[in-house]
Amino acid sequence: MKKFCQWLLSPHKRMLIKIIPHHAEAVYKCEFSHLHLALAGFCAILLSLGLLIAHVADVRAAEAHVRALQIVEAAQKQQLNAFSRQTKTLWQRLSRLQRDNQEMQTLTKVIVPAKPAGHPQHKVVKNSNGQQFGVVHSGHTFAIATHVVSQPSFGTKVMAWLHSVTHLDGLGFAAEASELSSLDAAVDEASLESNALKTQIRAAARAKIEARLARERYLAAIPSIWPTLGYVSSGFGYRSYPDAEFHSGLDIVNDYGAPVYATATGVVTESGWDGGYGYKIVIDHGNGLVTMYAHNSRLLVSTGEAVHKGEQIALVGATGFATGPHVHYQVELWGKPIDPTPYLSGNGKIVAMDH
Repeated sequence: MKKFCQWLLSPHKRMLIKIIPHHAEAVYKCEFSHLHLALAGFCAILLSLGLLIAHVADVRAAEAHVRALQIVEAAQKQQLNAFSRQTKTLWQRLSRLQRDNQEMQTLTKVIVPAKPAGHPQHKVVKNSNGQQFGVVHSGHTFAIATHVVSQPSFGTKVMAWLHSVTHLDGLGFAAEASELSSLDAAVDEASLESNALKTQIRAAARAKIEARLARERYLAAIPSIWPTLGYVSSGFGYRSYPDAEFHSGLDIVNDYGAPVYATATGVVTESGWDGGYGYKIVIDHGNGLVTMYAHNSRLLVSTGEAVHKGEQIALVGATGFATGPHVHYQVELWGKPIDPTPYLSGNGKIVAMDH
Protein backbone atom coordinates (compact mmCIF):
# COMPACT_ATOMS: atom_id res chain seq x y z
CA MET A 1 0.00 0.00 0.00
CA LYS A 2 2.87 2.33 0.82
CA LYS A 3 4.56 1.64 -2.51
CA PHE A 4 1.26 2.24 -4.33
CA CYS A 5 0.84 5.61 -2.67
CA GLN A 6 4.44 6.54 -3.52
CA TRP A 7 3.84 5.48 -7.11
CA LEU A 8 0.62 7.44 -7.24
CA LEU A 9 2.07 10.64 -5.83
CA SER A 10 5.30 10.51 -7.82
CA PRO A 11 5.15 13.55 -10.18
CA HIS A 12 8.05 12.47 -12.33
CA LYS A 13 6.76 9.09 -13.31
CA ARG A 14 4.48 9.30 -16.29
CA MET A 15 2.81 6.98 -18.81
CA LEU A 16 3.18 7.69 -22.50
CA ILE A 17 0.65 6.48 -25.04
CA LYS A 18 1.53 6.80 -28.73
CA ILE A 19 -1.04 6.55 -31.50
CA ILE A 20 0.47 5.71 -34.91
CA PRO A 21 -1.96 5.97 -37.84
CA HIS A 22 -1.88 3.38 -40.63
CA HIS A 23 -0.16 5.66 -43.15
CA ALA A 24 2.32 6.86 -40.49
CA GLU A 25 1.99 10.46 -41.56
CA ALA A 26 2.02 11.62 -37.95
CA VAL A 27 2.35 10.10 -34.53
CA TYR A 28 0.07 11.18 -31.67
CA LYS A 29 1.32 11.01 -28.14
CA CYS A 30 -0.69 11.14 -24.93
CA GLU A 31 1.15 11.47 -21.69
CA PHE A 32 -0.52 10.82 -18.35
CA SER A 33 0.81 11.00 -14.87
CA HIS A 34 0.07 8.34 -12.32
CA LEU A 35 -2.27 10.72 -10.53
CA HIS A 36 -4.30 11.24 -13.67
CA LEU A 37 -4.63 7.50 -14.15
CA ALA A 38 -5.67 7.02 -10.56
CA LEU A 39 -8.34 9.74 -10.84
CA ALA A 40 -9.62 8.21 -14.08
CA GLY A 41 -9.83 4.78 -12.46
CA PHE A 42 -11.57 6.21 -9.44
CA CYS A 43 -14.11 7.97 -11.65
CA ALA A 44 -14.68 4.77 -13.56
CA ILE A 45 -15.31 2.94 -10.31
CA LEU A 46 -17.74 5.63 -9.15
CA LEU A 47 -19.53 5.50 -12.51
CA SER A 48 -19.80 1.72 -12.30
CA LEU A 49 -21.17 1.93 -8.77
CA GLY A 50 -23.69 4.55 -9.88
CA LEU A 51 -24.82 2.41 -12.78
CA LEU A 52 -25.05 -0.61 -10.51
CA ILE A 53 -27.13 1.29 -7.94
CA ALA A 54 -29.41 2.63 -10.69
CA HIS A 55 -29.82 -0.90 -12.08
CA VAL A 56 -30.69 -2.27 -8.64
CA ALA A 57 -33.21 0.57 -8.15
CA ASP A 58 -34.76 -0.20 -11.55
CA VAL A 59 -35.02 -3.89 -10.66
CA ARG A 60 -36.67 -3.10 -7.35
CA ALA A 61 -39.05 -0.65 -9.02
CA ALA A 62 -39.95 -3.32 -11.56
CA GLU A 63 -40.56 -5.80 -8.74
CA ALA A 64 -42.76 -3.26 -6.95
CA HIS A 65 -44.66 -2.66 -10.20
CA VAL A 66 -45.14 -6.41 -10.62
CA ARG A 67 -46.43 -6.66 -7.05
CA ALA A 68 -48.81 -3.77 -7.73
CA LEU A 69 -50.01 -5.50 -10.89
CA GLN A 70 -50.54 -8.70 -8.92
CA ILE A 71 -52.61 -6.77 -6.36
CA VAL A 72 -54.64 -5.20 -9.16
CA GLU A 73 -55.11 -8.62 -10.76
CA ALA A 74 -56.31 -10.08 -7.45
CA ALA A 75 -58.72 -7.16 -7.04
CA GLN A 76 -59.98 -7.68 -10.58
CA LYS A 77 -60.51 -11.37 -9.87
CA GLN A 78 -62.50 -10.42 -6.79
CA GLN A 79 -64.55 -8.00 -8.86
CA LEU A 80 -65.12 -10.68 -11.48
CA ASN A 81 -66.28 -13.07 -8.76
CA ALA A 82 -68.59 -10.36 -7.42
CA PHE A 83 -69.93 -9.78 -10.95
CA SER A 84 -70.49 -13.52 -11.30
CA ARG A 85 -72.43 -13.70 -8.03
CA GLN A 86 -74.50 -10.65 -8.90
CA THR A 87 -75.18 -12.05 -12.37
CA LYS A 88 -76.34 -15.33 -10.82
CA THR A 89 -78.62 -13.37 -8.50
CA LEU A 90 -80.06 -11.44 -11.45
CA TRP A 91 -80.73 -14.68 -13.35
CA GLN A 92 -82.57 -16.02 -10.30
CA ARG A 93 -84.62 -12.84 -10.11
CA LEU A 94 -85.44 -13.07 -13.79
CA SER A 95 -86.48 -16.70 -13.31
CA ARG A 96 -88.80 -15.64 -10.50
CA LEU A 97 -90.21 -12.87 -12.69
CA GLN A 98 -90.89 -15.39 -15.45
CA ARG A 99 -92.69 -17.71 -13.02
CA ASP A 100 -94.68 -14.77 -11.67
CA ASN A 101 -95.47 -13.72 -15.22
CA GLN A 102 -96.78 -17.19 -16.04
CA GLU A 103 -98.87 -17.19 -12.88
CA MET A 104 -100.26 -13.75 -13.67
CA GLN A 105 -101.04 -14.74 -17.25
CA THR A 106 -102.94 -17.73 -15.89
CA LEU A 107 -104.86 -15.49 -13.51
CA THR A 108 -105.62 -12.94 -16.21
CA LYS A 109 -107.48 -15.65 -18.13
CA VAL A 110 -109.99 -15.62 -15.27
CA ILE A 111 -109.93 -11.95 -14.29
CA VAL A 112 -110.78 -9.13 -16.67
CA PRO A 113 -108.14 -6.39 -16.15
CA ALA A 114 -109.16 -2.83 -15.45
CA LYS A 115 -108.38 -0.16 -18.03
CA PRO A 116 -105.72 2.35 -16.96
CA ALA A 117 -106.85 5.89 -16.19
CA GLY A 118 -104.72 8.58 -17.82
CA HIS A 119 -101.14 8.19 -19.04
CA PRO A 120 -98.70 6.42 -16.71
CA GLN A 121 -95.28 7.79 -16.00
CA HIS A 122 -92.34 5.68 -17.07
CA LYS A 123 -88.57 5.69 -16.80
CA VAL A 124 -86.09 4.61 -19.48
CA VAL A 125 -83.12 2.63 -18.09
CA LYS A 126 -79.86 3.00 -20.03
CA ASN A 127 -76.42 1.44 -19.71
CA SER A 128 -73.09 3.31 -19.51
CA ASN A 129 -72.86 3.47 -23.32
CA GLY A 130 -76.15 5.33 -23.50
CA GLN A 131 -78.02 2.38 -24.98
CA GLN A 132 -81.55 1.77 -23.80
CA PHE A 133 -82.15 -1.74 -22.48
CA GLY A 134 -85.40 -1.47 -20.51
CA VAL A 135 -88.44 0.66 -19.67
CA VAL A 136 -89.96 0.54 -16.18
CA HIS A 137 -93.39 2.05 -15.63
CA SER A 138 -94.32 3.61 -12.34
CA GLY A 139 -98.05 3.01 -12.67
CA HIS A 140 -99.73 0.68 -10.21
CA THR A 141 -102.98 -0.09 -11.99
CA PHE A 142 -103.78 -3.63 -13.03
CA ALA A 143 -103.56 -3.10 -16.77
CA ILE A 144 -100.33 -1.05 -16.65
CA ALA A 145 -98.49 -3.61 -14.53
CA THR A 146 -99.62 -6.39 -16.85
CA HIS A 147 -98.31 -4.43 -19.82
CA VAL A 148 -94.89 -3.90 -18.22
CA VAL A 149 -94.11 -7.30 -16.75
CA SER A 150 -95.60 -9.52 -19.39
CA GLN A 151 -93.67 -7.92 -22.27
CA PRO A 152 -91.45 -10.61 -23.82
CA SER A 153 -89.05 -7.96 -25.14
CA PHE A 154 -88.11 -6.79 -21.63
CA GLY A 155 -86.87 -10.21 -20.53
CA THR A 156 -85.13 -10.74 -23.86
CA LYS A 157 -83.28 -7.42 -23.61
CA VAL A 158 -82.24 -8.06 -20.03
CA MET A 159 -80.98 -11.58 -20.84
CA ALA A 160 -78.97 -10.31 -23.82
CA TRP A 161 -77.47 -7.56 -21.71
CA LEU A 162 -76.58 -10.05 -18.97
CA HIS A 163 -74.86 -12.19 -21.62
CA SER A 164 -72.69 -9.23 -22.59
CA VAL A 165 -71.87 -8.51 -18.95
CA THR A 166 -70.86 -12.14 -18.36
CA HIS A 167 -68.40 -12.17 -21.28
CA LEU A 168 -66.83 -8.77 -20.49
CA ASP A 169 -66.69 -7.53 -24.07
CA GLY A 170 -63.67 -5.27 -23.63
CA LEU A 171 -65.36 -2.83 -21.28
CA GLY A 172 -63.59 -1.53 -18.18
CA PHE A 173 -64.42 -2.73 -14.72
CA ALA A 174 -65.90 0.64 -13.75
CA ALA A 175 -68.21 0.56 -16.77
CA GLU A 176 -69.18 -3.04 -16.08
CA ALA A 177 -69.91 -2.26 -12.45
CA SER A 178 -71.99 0.76 -13.46
CA GLU A 179 -74.00 -1.22 -16.02
CA LEU A 180 -74.47 -4.12 -13.63
CA SER A 181 -75.69 -1.72 -10.96
CA SER A 182 -78.16 -0.16 -13.43
CA LEU A 183 -79.38 -3.60 -14.47
CA ASP A 184 -79.77 -4.69 -10.87
CA ALA A 185 -81.86 -1.60 -10.12
CA ALA A 186 -84.00 -2.21 -13.21
CA VAL A 187 -84.62 -5.84 -12.29
CA ASP A 188 -85.46 -4.84 -8.72
CA GLU A 189 -87.99 -2.29 -9.94
CA ALA A 190 -89.47 -4.78 -12.39
CA SER A 191 -89.69 -7.31 -9.57
CA LEU A 192 -91.53 -4.80 -7.40
CA GLU A 193 -93.95 -4.10 -10.25
CA SER A 194 -94.43 -7.84 -10.74
CA ASN A 195 -95.10 -8.39 -7.04
CA ALA A 196 -97.53 -5.48 -6.95
CA LEU A 197 -99.33 -6.88 -9.99
CA LYS A 198 -99.46 -10.34 -8.48
CA THR A 199 -100.91 -8.90 -5.27
CA GLN A 200 -103.55 -6.99 -7.24
CA ILE A 201 -104.43 -10.05 -9.32
CA ARG A 202 -104.73 -12.22 -6.23
CA ALA A 203 -106.89 -9.58 -4.57
CA ALA A 204 -109.07 -9.41 -7.69
CA ALA A 205 -109.22 -13.20 -7.80
CA ARG A 206 -110.23 -13.34 -4.14
CA ALA A 207 -112.88 -10.68 -4.79
CA LYS A 208 -114.21 -12.68 -7.72
CA ILE A 209 -114.19 -15.89 -5.71
CA GLU A 210 -115.93 -14.12 -2.85
CA ALA A 211 -118.50 -12.74 -5.29
CA ARG A 212 -119.05 -16.22 -6.68
CA LEU A 213 -119.39 -17.64 -3.17
CA ALA A 214 -121.78 -14.83 -2.30
CA ARG A 215 -123.81 -15.71 -5.40
CA GLU A 216 -123.74 -19.36 -4.39
CA ARG A 217 -124.90 -18.39 -0.91
CA TYR A 218 -127.60 -16.25 -2.45
CA LEU A 219 -128.76 -19.11 -4.67
CA ALA A 220 -128.55 -21.51 -1.74
CA ALA A 221 -130.88 -19.19 0.19
CA ILE A 222 -133.53 -19.37 -2.56
CA PRO A 223 -136.10 -22.15 -1.92
CA SER A 224 -135.79 -23.93 -5.25
CA ILE A 225 -136.12 -27.64 -4.42
CA TRP A 226 -139.12 -29.77 -3.40
CA PRO A 227 -139.53 -30.24 0.36
CA THR A 228 -140.59 -33.84 -0.21
CA LEU A 229 -141.36 -36.20 -3.05
CA GLY A 230 -145.04 -36.56 -3.93
CA TYR A 231 -147.86 -34.79 -5.68
CA VAL A 232 -149.67 -31.53 -4.98
CA SER A 233 -153.17 -32.15 -3.65
CA SER A 234 -153.96 -28.48 -3.02
CA GLY A 235 -152.28 -25.54 -4.73
CA PHE A 236 -151.63 -21.92 -3.86
CA GLY A 237 -154.68 -19.64 -3.98
CA TYR A 238 -158.41 -19.78 -3.23
CA ARG A 239 -159.98 -23.24 -2.80
CA SER A 240 -163.34 -24.72 -1.84
CA TYR A 241 -162.18 -27.99 -0.22
CA PRO A 242 -161.93 -28.89 2.56
CA ASP A 243 -162.93 -25.30 3.40
CA ALA A 244 -163.65 -22.30 1.20
CA GLU A 245 -160.62 -20.18 1.97
CA PHE A 246 -157.35 -18.78 0.64
CA HIS A 247 -154.70 -21.48 0.73
CA SER A 248 -151.34 -19.81 1.37
CA GLY A 249 -149.11 -22.72 0.31
CA LEU A 250 -148.88 -26.14 -1.32
CA ASP A 251 -150.09 -29.43 0.15
CA ILE A 252 -147.65 -32.12 -1.02
CA VAL A 253 -148.85 -35.67 -0.35
CA ASN A 254 -146.29 -38.35 0.54
CA ASP A 255 -146.10 -41.50 2.69
CA TYR A 256 -146.24 -41.18 6.43
CA GLY A 257 -142.69 -40.87 7.82
CA ALA A 258 -141.16 -39.84 4.48
CA PRO A 259 -138.27 -37.31 4.77
CA VAL A 260 -138.90 -33.56 4.63
CA TYR A 261 -136.02 -31.39 3.37
CA ALA A 262 -135.11 -27.73 3.81
CA THR A 263 -135.66 -26.11 0.43
CA ALA A 264 -132.97 -23.46 1.06
CA THR A 265 -130.17 -22.61 3.46
CA GLY A 266 -131.21 -20.64 6.51
CA VAL A 267 -131.82 -20.52 10.26
CA VAL A 268 -134.69 -22.27 12.03
CA THR A 269 -136.83 -19.63 13.75
CA GLU A 270 -139.66 -21.94 14.87
CA SER A 271 -139.72 -25.66 15.62
CA GLY A 272 -142.65 -27.07 17.59
CA TRP A 273 -146.41 -27.47 17.89
CA ASP A 274 -148.66 -24.80 16.35
CA GLY A 275 -152.33 -25.71 16.68
CA GLY A 276 -153.93 -26.55 13.33
CA TYR A 277 -150.50 -26.72 11.64
CA GLY A 278 -149.42 -29.49 14.01
CA TYR A 279 -145.69 -29.93 14.27
CA LYS A 280 -144.30 -27.01 12.28
CA ILE A 281 -140.88 -25.72 11.24
CA VAL A 282 -140.18 -22.17 10.03
CA ILE A 283 -136.83 -21.28 8.40
CA ASP A 284 -135.59 -17.74 7.71
CA HIS A 285 -133.41 -17.61 4.56
CA GLY A 286 -132.62 -13.91 4.61
CA ASN A 287 -133.57 -11.26 2.04
CA GLY A 288 -137.16 -11.46 3.31
CA LEU A 289 -137.66 -15.12 2.32
CA VAL A 290 -139.20 -17.51 4.87
CA THR A 291 -140.41 -21.09 4.37
CA MET A 292 -142.78 -23.14 6.52
CA TYR A 293 -143.25 -26.94 6.77
CA ALA A 294 -146.39 -28.08 8.67
CA HIS A 295 -148.26 -31.27 9.74
CA ASN A 296 -145.01 -33.17 10.37
CA SER A 297 -144.96 -36.34 12.45
CA ARG A 298 -141.49 -35.63 13.85
CA LEU A 299 -139.15 -32.64 13.95
CA LEU A 300 -135.41 -33.18 13.49
CA VAL A 301 -134.10 -29.62 13.99
CA SER A 302 -134.44 -27.09 16.80
CA THR A 303 -134.99 -23.33 16.95
CA GLY A 304 -131.81 -21.37 16.26
CA GLU A 305 -130.18 -24.19 14.32
CA ALA A 306 -128.60 -23.45 10.92
CA VAL A 307 -129.66 -25.77 8.11
CA HIS A 308 -128.45 -26.27 4.55
CA LYS A 309 -130.43 -26.67 1.36
CA GLY A 310 -131.40 -30.33 0.98
CA GLU A 311 -130.86 -31.17 4.64
CA GLN A 312 -133.55 -33.39 6.22
CA ILE A 313 -135.45 -31.47 8.88
CA ALA A 314 -138.62 -33.52 9.61
CA LEU A 315 -140.80 -36.55 8.78
CA VAL A 316 -144.09 -36.39 6.90
CA GLY A 317 -147.14 -36.66 9.15
CA ALA A 318 -150.77 -35.67 9.60
CA THR A 319 -150.65 -33.66 12.82
CA GLY A 320 -152.96 -30.69 13.40
CA PHE A 321 -155.91 -30.16 11.03
CA ALA A 322 -154.95 -32.67 8.30
CA THR A 323 -156.99 -35.23 6.39
CA GLY A 324 -153.94 -37.39 5.60
CA PRO A 325 -150.14 -37.47 5.58
CA HIS A 326 -148.78 -34.51 3.68
CA VAL A 327 -146.60 -31.41 4.03
CA HIS A 328 -148.09 -27.96 4.01
CA TYR A 329 -145.25 -26.02 2.33
CA GLN A 330 -145.42 -22.23 2.42
CA VAL A 331 -143.11 -19.48 1.15
CA GLU A 332 -143.33 -15.89 2.40
CA LEU A 333 -141.64 -12.76 1.03
CA TRP A 334 -141.42 -9.94 3.54
CA GLY A 335 -144.29 -11.45 5.53
CA LYS A 336 -146.61 -12.07 2.54
CA PRO A 337 -147.29 -15.58 1.21
CA ILE A 338 -146.17 -16.13 -2.39
CA ASP A 339 -146.72 -18.99 -4.79
CA PRO A 340 -143.90 -21.57 -4.28
CA THR A 341 -144.56 -23.16 -7.69
CA PRO A 342 -142.34 -20.77 -9.75
CA TYR A 343 -139.42 -21.54 -7.43
CA LEU A 344 -140.01 -25.27 -7.71
CA SER A 345 -140.22 -25.00 -11.51
CA GLY A 346 -136.89 -23.18 -11.55
CA ASN A 347 -137.87 -19.85 -13.13
CA GLY A 348 -137.72 -17.98 -9.81
CA LYS A 349 -140.57 -15.62 -10.68
CA ILE A 350 -142.01 -14.11 -7.49
CA VAL A 351 -145.80 -13.97 -7.35
CA ALA A 352 -147.23 -12.30 -4.25
CA MET A 353 -150.92 -12.25 -3.48
CA ASP A 354 -152.88 -9.88 -1.28
CA HIS A 355 -155.69 -11.47 0.63
